[in-house]
Amino acid sequence: MARRSSLTLETVAYIAIAALALLLRFGNLGGLPLNEGEAAAALPAYRLAQGDAAEIGAQPGYSLLTTILFSILPSSEFIARWWPAVFGLLLVLLPYFWRDVLGRRAALVLALGLALDPGMVAVSRLASGHMLAVAASMMALTAWRSARYGLAGALFGLALLAAPTVYIGVLAFLLVWAFFVDGARPAGAQWRPAAIGAAAMLVLGGTLFLQAPAGLGNMAAPLAEFAAGWARPSGVSALRVLFALAGYGLPALVFGLWGAARAWRDKDRAGQLLSLFAMLALALVLVYPGRQVADLLWTLAPLWALAAQALARYLFVPQEETRAAWGEALLVILLLAFLVLSLARIPANEVLPELTRSYLLIAGGVVALGTLASLLIGLGWSGQAATHGLAWALGLFFALFALAGATRAANPAAARGAELWAPGPAAGQLDLLQDSLADLSKYASGQPGQLSVDVRVPSAALAWQVREFPATPANTAAPLIITLATEAEPAEASAYRGQSFVLSSAPGWQHAPASPIGWLLYRQTPQVHQHIILWAASGLLPQDLSSNTSGDTR
Repeated sequence: MARRSSLTLETVAYIAIAALALLLRFGNLGGLPLNEGEAAAALPAYRLAQGDAAEIGAQPGYSLLTTILFSILPSSEFIARWWPAVFGLLLVLLPYFWRDVLGRRAALVLALGLALDPGMVAVSRLASGHMLAVAASMMALTAWRSARYGLAGALFGLALLAAPTVYIGVLAFLLVWAFFVDGARPAGAQWRPAAIGAAAMLVLGGTLFLQAPAGLGNMAAPLAEFAAGWARPSGVSALRVLFALAGYGLPALVFGLWGAARAWRDKDRAGQLLSLFAMLALALVLVYPGRQVADLLWTLAPLWALAAQALARYLFVPQEETRAAWGEALLVILLLAFLVLSLARIPANEVLPELTRSYLLIAGGVVALGTLASLLIGLGWSGQAATHGLAWALGLFFALFALAGATRAANPAAARGAELWAPGPAAGQLDLLQDSLADLSKYASGQPGQLSVDVRVPSAALAWQVREFPATPANTAAPLIITLATEAEPAEASAYRGQSFVLSSAPGWQHAPASPIGWLLYRQTPQVHQHIILWAASGLLPQDLSSNTSGDTR
């Protein structure tokens, strides 16, 4: 008798979701330069891999894993972002192990939501410990539930080393556990292997596998940085965090609130705890002065779990009034398309208030018409058919909404300075700067990376770009100099020619853009640029260029 294939439709669905998550997280992963925050995290790993002394900073877990890669592979933006992308992919697969709690359909929806969520994708593509902290924490909880207590402790230890943001999740979990969870506490037989695993990971990670025993204090670096954040504001306002939650996480927010309402109505204990965790995590982010937008992952993850439970109730065709359900779905999809087209006209006509008001009225009318149609279908045919149709249409619409936001993270042509997930400003024209450095070196010596560069800007991003260039010998003028454009010309500028580049770009607003719709649809927003100047000794340039002082050269 032939054996039945174990490849079920559910397994195929998970494979497809994993492939989508892989594409979104690894596609063109090294196509963009590291910004200041990423470079500050990647540089210690690079220097340790070269055998140099370096301050590891507040993300020793990320540094540990990335140092291993830099020791065996050439350093690059792709390799610097490798581990966050891997952990972001693993996070997408975790719902498979929670099917008995969530349900098979809800677990599939949750995996798809985590794969598509713009915030999850963007943070997975950042060279930082944010994604490691969130994913390793969730993996530790999953391992604990499977009675693999030693593995759970090791993963939790890695999370504690990954980044200061882990303590937002830890605090939210402890508050939920202390005030809302009743029942027996874990026994000693569970705690002991978990404590041993966590201690081993903290020691090995804090000392980079005993390569830097003097760095044992690195174990407490994330906690110290988190504590310092209560007295040192990051400059990211609470209103900007809320705007990012609505602008990026609208699908999780809408369906998550829907799922939370059902959980409290039906007295679903798991859903209630998830909603409390999401609420407490968001509250902690908003009151924490050192907040970053990426800290919203602690809120998005439980919101997606609630959203998945809400959507899973409608992933079947109702037996009664099937045509009414399909008709409702088609009608709502058409109305949503018309809504988006109406809103898309607003940014181009904001200088004409009367047209803007007209399009807003049309958009409001579309929403009112959709609401009225849903009510009439529910009253005239079937409430179940109306709810199913509405859920199908909104689910499809929000999936496309999330996919559009997620693909921006890999698009080099996207307005990088308009995105909000990276810590600090986005990288500017550093890729062009790198090309110019390589071209000048090739012209002068025939090989890239042979000229010394004197960087006179306190910038980790610039230090990363020139990491493989030789140091300038003492009492020797460097053939290449980099200064801020706002500073006075260097004393030796008469023997150099300069070219301006954008070092970084940041949104030109504090809380929300003047045109939220323009930002939401097109990322239209004023940006603040910081410029630098690359000065090259005149002898490095071809004669016709070194004698030209017009245009962008100085």
